[in-house]
Order: sequence, then C-alpha cells, then structure tokens
Amino acid sequence: MQNNNISGLIIGQNTIYLDKVASTNDYLRELLSNFKPLAEGTAILAEDQYQGKGQRGRSWVSEPGKNLTTSILLKPHFLSVEHQFALSATIAIATVNWLKSKVNQQVTVKWPNDIYVDSRKITGILIENKLKGSKIEASIVGIGVNINQVNFDTAITITSLASLTNRQDYVIKDVAYDLFQYIQQEYQTLFDKGWQYQLNHYNELLFWKGQEKPFLIAGEKKMGVIQKVSIDGKLHVLIDKTLQEFNIKEITHDIT
Repeated sequence: MQNNNISGLIIGQNTIYLDKVASTNDYLRELLSNFKPLAEGTAILAEDQYQGKGQRGRSWVSEPGKNLTTSILLKPHFLSVEHQFALSATIAIATVNWLKSKVNQQVTVKWPNDIYVDSRKITGILIENKLKGSKIEASIVGIGVNINQVNFDTAITITSLASLTNRQDYVIKDVAYDLFQYIQQEYQTLFDKGWQYQLNHYNELLFWKGQEKPFLIAGEKKMGVIQKVSIDGKLHVLIDKTLQEFNIKEITHDIT
C-alpha cells in the first residue's frame, strides 16, 4: 500500500543559500557526488548564477539579484526510467500553474520545457536524472525564472514577472517558496495519479499545439502542426500530411 504522501516531503524545507555560483545544478550535483547526505526536497537558491545552463547546451543568463535561480533535489524512485519525461512534464505543469496565479495572460509550455507567457519566454527548466538500473535514483531540477529583470541583451523574445505586472519589488525568496509549493503539489499528483495523467495535462498546455506554424528541421523551414508529446519526450508534428516524431535538437520552433 502506498502512503498518501511522499515520505513527508517538503520541498525547500532545507534550502542552501548562495551569494554567487556558476550553476545551481552543478553545485547540487557536486554535493551529491561527494556523498553528502541530502534530504529529498533540498533546494539551492542563488543570488547570482553566472554560468546557468539551459536546454540544447544553451546558457541561461540572469542579472544578479533580480531573478529566481534554483535547483531542487528529488528522488522519484516510484518512476521508471522509461517514464522519466513525466517528471519534466510535472515541473512544467507546476510552473505554469504558479505563473497563472500571477499574471492574466496565456501561459504555455514550449516543448520540451520552456515556459512562455503569450509569445515570450519567462522560464527555463533543466532536469538532470541520475539513473540506477531501471529506476531514477535522483533528479536535479534546475529552474530559472525572470522576476525583477526588465532589460534583456538578447535576440530571443523574453519577458519577466516585473514586465508583465508593472512592479519590480518581488522578494526572490518569497517567490521561490511560493513556486516550491506548486511543485510539491504537482509532484504529489504524479505520485498519486501516475505518469499518464501528468503527460495528458502537459499536452493540454503545449505552445502552438493544433496550429500550423513554422519549424526548422535540418536547417530547412517546414510548416507543421504540433499534435502531442509522447512519454519518451518526442514531439509529434504533422508535416505534409504525415505524422513525424522528433527528438530534442532535431526540430526547433521558428520564432522570428
């Protein structure tokens, strides 16, 4: 019989605060590699992360003191390796729900796990799993959210909580603990209802789903319609009346 919660887990109950760090994910991974006993739900919260990482090997640049940069240790032993994308989906769902409580605009997930408000990116998520046999031994959940920053030196269309709400006085620690509660709720849902439930929910939130949009495939622009993401993390897109599946780096949204 399963417990009705996940071993009394409280995400963020143990939080390590850092003034400056290259990457919160790297810092947490180093703690784990040194065999330091860390409770599930331990979080790293950095004032300044200067070498943050994103999907596809990209960097995540954050103005010091202005944004939320955190990494959370989870131990989803109940989830098989084949279903590990469900954890990514769960974190994305939690972040979307949290942002929906803050803004009035549409919030969606741009595959695999960037969070968009309307057509602008506000959050990046990077999850690194440590596998043991057919199970996930540990997961490092890295999240970067633009909070009080309003100027971005990048060609990518980006926004922040401050830009969306016309206030720049958010307290980062308070914002973090608010988000942690949403993550805990959805993590519990994953535990209680399973990977298929969360994957279905994730697919309801997909950016560009059901719309004919431009994509870049092997450097060539193609029009396609997103159908869904499968549990192996592949994006299913209808192109030239043929349903095709793509891994990360095989296809990109052509947002210009």
